[in-house]
Amino acid sequence: MKTKKKKMYPSFWTVLAIVVALFLFNAVLKYSSGLGKNNSAEKTILEFAGQNGFSLSDYPDDIVEMLVLNDETEKFVVNYPYKSVNFKPDKIDFSQYADCKEPPILMQWDMRWGYMQYNGNVMGLTGSAPTALSMVAVYVLHNMSMTPVHIAEYSIGSNCESRPEKLLSDGARNMGMNVTEVIRNNNRLKQAVTEEGSAVICMMKSQEFSPVIVVRGVDENGNFLINDPSSKKRSNTSYSFSELNTGIKKIWKYSPIS
Repeated sequence: MKTKKKKMYPSFWTVLAIVVALFLFNAVLKYSSGLGKNNSAEKTILEFAGQNGFSLSDYPDDIVEMLVLNDETEKFVVNYPYKSVNFKPDKIDFSQYADCKEPPILMQWDMRWGYMQYNGNVMGLTGSAPTALSMVAVYVLHNMSMTPVHIAEYSIGSNCESRPEKLLSDGARNMGMNVTEVIRNNNRLKQAVTEEGSAVICMMKSQEFSPVIVVRGVDENGNFLINDPSSKKRSNTSYSFSELNTGIKKIWKYSPIS
């Protein structure tokens, strides 16, 4: 009598062991990649600190993380220990933007204002709203005094630091702009962006962008050009509406009061 051959399937425990091993291998790869970036940032900071009488302990974790996530911020980060202490901004000259044809690109970690205290930290980390509104106000109002420092000081005095929606709506109206909310729709956004003399701000919920960005134009392919106050790279990239849409919380259009 012939005996049936048993089908050789791996046991439950063998399968489980393989799954766990793959999971751990993937986790180690991710950790190693992140650790490499972190080590690179710390090395950059330590080299500068050693030459200038500082140590790694003079740099808060969120400042170190800033460089880990964005190497554009290197100069801002390494200079943190002595620039952030009792920081007082100098007079800022925005005359270069007097005849700008679109909202200028400004970074919240610009050393002229990035060390200013705002909403519990330095503006380099927390100042996306005042920086974005500065870009818009300079363009819409042709007012070169509307620097990120001026907007941040207004925000602090108006109790808007932790309420960016209030700053971007009521605050902007008090500065002399018409502010209207825009429906989250591709055609509506394009219409608002391309209207002469107007500018658009989006409040974002996606961590792929800053909490507040400016939409400054539309390219030849119908994609949107943005000013992201925490990233020059993103500010030099165009995005389709679908790429922006999932991260948008609110949209406002700003125009001069006629």
